[in-house]
Amino acid sequence: MKIFDRYLTKNFLLPLIYCLFLFMFLYVIADIFGNLEDILQNKVPIAILFQYYGSFMPTIFVQTLPIASLLAIVYMLSAFNKNNELTAAKACGISIRGLLLPIFIMSVILGLLNFIMNETAVPNGMIKAERIKSEYIKSRYGGAKKASLIEDLTFYSKKNQLVYAQSLSLENNSLTGIIIIERNNEHKLRRKILAGKASWENEKWTFYDCIIYRFDKAGKSSGNPLVFKEKIIDLAETPQQLQGYEFQAEYMSYKELKSHIDRLSGSNSKILKSMKTDLYFKTALPFVSIIIMLLGIPFALSTKRGGAMSGIGTSIFIGLLYYGSIYVVLAMGKGGLLPPLVAAHLPNILFLLIAFKLLKRCSG
Repeated sequence: MKIFDRYLTKNFLLPLIYCLFLFMFLYVIADIFGNLEDILQNKVPIAILFQYYGSFMPTIFVQTLPIASLLAIVYMLSAFNKNNELTAAKACGISIRGLLLPIFIMSVILGLLNFIMNETAVPNGMIKAERIKSEYIKSRYGGAKKASLIEDLTFYSKKNQLVYAQSLSLENNSLTGIIIIERNNEHKLRRKILAGKASWENEKWTFYDCIIYRFDKAGKSSGNPLVFKEKIIDLAETPQQLQGYEFQAEYMSYKELKSHIDRLSGSNSKILKSMKTDLYFKTALPFVSIIIMLLGIPFALSTKRGGAMSGIGTSIFIGLLYYGSIYVVLAMGKGGLLPPLVAAHLPNILFLLIAFKLLKRCSG
């Protein structure tokens, strides 16, 4: 049995590695052609391009591992069917459940690997890649211009303030829909500032239609809110500095994103729902590799001899359907149509039930 498990693992890992390398190669080629004009115009050195795409490798790995696993498992089992190796295994007393056990173990290992990569290598790689892109590829020498309007901006100010703005206009140097949560040196709530608009004038931020809530050392409300039609508030960052502060969950680990949400608690519900959906999906992502492999097994086992391409085509369709449902439901969660926890895990639950039903029919 141990010999068969090693044989099974070897025949799975080889096509998995081929698929991953193929996806990475195609991604890099497509991205190079997409940025070719900027690369040539800015005369980006080859060494910088290697750094840039090297930083993207963890992200590509995390995004493509589930579909690569699906293709690998379908190819392996279809090949076993074609060569009558499954029949031989059954003749040696290896049941379908015995065959599925090492595959399930491999899927769990890949799921854990995906989670670890997404928590460690992906955020650092995304930040490094974005820095290289802004400095060399989309640089001041002729690269594409940044968007003039940034929505749902969230950042930590140098003044120990957590700032949220519905939008940042780089044309008018202004913020709208502002919420500032200000803490003291002990990280306890000191002030909460709401403003309809803020404008960068004379090297300072002037806030309009401003309400300031004050809190004592225990974090309880202190006195009546202060209302100002116009007030200058000390915010260290300039509009130009805020361009690089656009919130992206991909740049954060689970712990960092959760801390970000906790500090913003009680603020704009729309951005919080979006953040929580991203947070819960970080815990749902490792299960995608497991479920998608379980989905591919019944189709591979039912593939007739010589029908490997048919099985692979079916698996690609399953993968696209699964991925499509994930992104549709995530969008519903971020838009408030579904609770964030439900939006993050619903596709996994539905497709896991489908996989179990197909596996039961297959092994029955």
